[in-house]
Amino acid sequence: MQALEKNNIKGFSLFELLVVLSIIGIISGVAYPNFSKWNKERKVREDVEKITSLIKNIHVQTEKGTFAYVQVRFTNQNDGLNVQTKGMTMSSLAGKIYDGSDIWNTDITSRCDVLDDTYWDTDTADATDDIRRVVYNETFNFVTSNLSIGGGGAGGDGTSATVGSATSSAVCFSRGGKFYEANGEILGPGNAPFGFIYLCRRIDSGHTCPVSYGGNVDIKEEPSGDFEYLSTIEWSRYGNFSRSKWDSKNDRWFEE
Repeated sequence: MQALEKNNIKGFSLFELLVVLSIIGIISGVAYPNFSKWNKERKVREDVEKITSLIKNIHVQTEKGTFAYVQVRFTNQNDGLNVQTKGMTMSSLAGKIYDGSDIWNTDITSRCDVLDDTYWDTDTADATDDIRRVVYNETFNFVTSNLSIGGGGAGGDGTSATVGSATSSAVCFSRGGKFYEANGEILGPGNAPFGFIYLCRRIDSGHTCPVSYGGNVDIKEEPSGDFEYLSTIEWSRYGNFSRSKWDSKNDRWFEE
């Protein structure tokens, strides 16, 4: 009886096995591109969300009184977007405001400084100082921006700072929006800051988002060229932050 049962047990024939493998191959061929696309978009979205959090966090420090004036500095490098946050205490800011000869009062474009390593208190503070614990210096490898790599600033007075082969641009905030300045390419017409930065997936080394700042600091432009997952992080002098995404099907920006 046992021998009879053993004889009735059959495995897959070679033909059946080939059919199963073919079906698996077809399913994988359909599913993998969708998974790959989803995974790329997920990585970009995570980087954009983290950068947004860094900007929000340093602005919150002005409301808490940790700093009176803060900066978010963007450095578009060949293989990563570096984002640094910096802060100036109330005593340091007051010293500048009440010193009539200080460049703070004679050149508004110098306020959001990206050149002087001793300008920001968080740069000169001791490593164990509490104010060093609320600023960040992080590089994001999955995204790039519209900012130039290794070139001079295109906006405002074109002031820029070089970090390796990359150019830095920045936006600066204060409590209640009293001071609101920018530097580099984020410095727009009439010395007003552009209210956003463009971000997209980094396709290869040296890639930048194919969209430029226009003549209005509040209006986002339409992209041109090769890009994937284009979005913006938007801000205002009063700390209102939001994100928008480019809808390629309908050629429009929509708020996320």
